[in-house]
Amino acid sequence: MCEEANMIESTLLITTTAATVFAALAAWFSYTVSKNSLEFQKNYSKNQNLLNELNSTIKEALSLKLIMSSDANESNEETTSLIIKLKSNLQHLSVTGIIDYQALKISSVENVYDLARENESLTEVIEELEKKYNEVFK
Repeated sequence: MCEEANMIESTLLITTTAATVFAALAAWFSYTVSKNSLEFQKNYSKNQNLLNELNSTIKEALSLKLIMSSDANESNEETTSLIIKLKSNLQHLSVTGIIDYQALKISSVENVYDLARENESLTEVIEELEKKYNEVFK
């Protein structure tokens, strides 16, 4: 009977210890997740304006790329105005030190015909902006 009581007591002690260890691990993982979440939120709120500007410029470049690759009957004036707007946004990002505008092929594009000749320039812009967007969260 004494051995049986010792065995039950040992079993209870082991299960209590295991439960305590697992509770401590759960608390540690919870702390780690909360800490990472807080760091992400702080980083996002600190860079929210930049992220919005990058996202908006990416959308403009994608729209322009779609127009250039489609057979849409967009007027050259409308497309040229989109090019000017995109280039203006890219120059603003360059002034703030986010990208190197002069290194991009689109910096030499003046009109629809230049963009048609340099059709990979929009892809380059999109890739560069997406790279900068992703760097914010590294």
